[in-house]
Amino acid sequence: MRKKRSLVWAAGVLSLLVGCTSIPQSGPVETAEVELGLVDVDVDFLPPGPSTGASPEEILAGFIAAGTAAQNNYRVARSYLTPDAADGWNPNSSVLIRSGEPTLSAIAGNAIQYTVPTIASIDEFGRYLPTTMATPQELDFRFAREGDEWRISDLPDIIVLTRPAFQEAFTSYRLYYYSAGYRELVADVRWFASRGEVSTKIVRSLLAKPSFWLDQGATVSAFPEGTQLALTPIVVTDGVARVDLTSQVLEADEIARQRMALQLTTSLSQVQGISSARISVNQNELVIDPLDDSPSLASGRDSRLVVVRDRRFGYLQAGLVEALPGLSDQMASLLPQNLFYSDDFGKAVATRSDGLWLVELGQPARIIDERPELVRAIVDSCGFIWSSTKDSTVDMVRIINSSDEASALPLDLGSEATLVSFELARDNTRLLLLVQTETGVRVLLTAVTRNPDCVPESVGEFVELGPLSGTAVDAAWIDDQQIAVVLKAPDTGNGEAFVFDTSGRSELLGRPSRPQTLVGGVGGISGLRLLSEDGTIYQPRGNGWQATGDRATVLVTQR
Repeated sequence: MRKKRSLVWAAGVLSLLVGCTSIPQSGPVETAEVELGLVDVDVDFLPPGPSTGASPEEILAGFIAAGTAAQNNYRVARSYLTPDAADGWNPNSSVLIRSGEPTLSAIAGNAIQYTVPTIASIDEFGRYLPTTMATPQELDFRFAREGDEWRISDLPDIIVLTRPAFQEAFTSYRLYYYSAGYRELVADVRWFASRGEVSTKIVRSLLAKPSFWLDQGATVSAFPEGTQLALTPIVVTDGVARVDLTSQVLEADEIARQRMALQLTTSLSQVQGISSARISVNQNELVIDPLDDSPSLASGRDSRLVVVRDRRFGYLQAGLVEALPGLSDQMASLLPQNLFYSDDFGKAVATRSDGLWLVELGQPARIIDERPELVRAIVDSCGFIWSSTKDSTVDMVRIINSSDEASALPLDLGSEATLVSFELARDNTRLLLLVQTETGVRVLLTAVTRNPDCVPESVGEFVELGPLSGTAVDAAWIDDQQIAVVLKAPDTGNGEAFVFDTSGRSELLGRPSRPQTLVGGVGGISGLRLLSEDGTIYQPRGNGWQATGDRATVLVTQR
């Protein structure tokens, strides 16, 4: 039997998992320039197999390089192994992403210890687990003769990739769970090898639990506990993926089955060639009608900017501000510092030095939170208003209902932290917080748990996407997978913008001039808009920011 030699690696991955449940205190964020508008060319690259007479070191180097090719269940990589090792090796168990060069050390018994500094790992369910600094991992490989050639006879269940190789070989996908109460679909970002039976990996991962920070009461799955994928690979016919599951599905009622089908279709439709999914048990297809009033992934947001300019509050289009009837005059007269507008509820909340003001259709403006030093408020999808002080206290966040009654949402960022901005994802569940500390900027995510009446009651553990160096300015959701953060650099005071995906990977999105407010829009990164201190509105272009030709006093965040 093949010996398992992945204990060191397993301990390392365990440390990553544990580390994710608390807020790291230090560590750099690796960045790269974003290039927009690239054409995705579908190219199959297969590295070579072992050459005749190769030494153990050359066999190991070839095997590591072959980890970029997932075709045919890593057929090329398996050619570097003995038959027994090839049968037992599980390349889907984990991926290490290395930073820097590995070192090789000969150890007793035709073995080589491969030590590699890693900056992240991917677990068997595609979860991306970053580290705060490069962490050395020691992997043992044993070699044996197969005829006249060296082959690897014992190895850990793992592949090792450089960051560029990872970006080429892996693609991010969103698994969709439900918010508690099945109100919204909530995305959980995963990474899978682009050429390696992606649909099977998506379904297997979807049947497992969400990432730890979402799996604390904020999200649920429609699949009964213990449900497994019964038949692989998943067959796709005319765009329909036929997913054969175990018999637990038969215990679910019709609504639960409808929710399962929606989870599968929404998650699998990201795979090329799949437009929908059908469920079977023992290869007998279940007849499942579409879910009534199913959650939608459409943003629902107007593509136009909302601004305050020249004492007019409304949509900015063709250089003109189209006033919002019943709201514009009242809101503009308040001279707000910042604004949040909800078209669904016909209300806007304005932050000023004297507190938070609410303007609703048909009602006079009124102050609903008189605390000083408030950040920009939020109106969520259930109509609740979120108001928070900048100073970190347990009761800093208040949830205000339609009767102006407030309840505290416990949130503790630490005594040395200052909240700069916060914003909910459209799923009403994932909360983004931009926090300033004495040591730098923290970009935090947490999940919101609501009661049956949709009232926010608690938040879960934090996951940190930063930290960054500088002075925090603003942050915004780009879509259900990405967020944008803008800050001022510590050395020059110039702006720096970053794009993060929710698993922690970051890229530099240029250096905007004197940034003040950042808002998300429609269309991904290209929908971002930034207001500078002089009132100029900018948009992303290539690796930088370009003035749109429009100006505003206040750039408004929309829901």
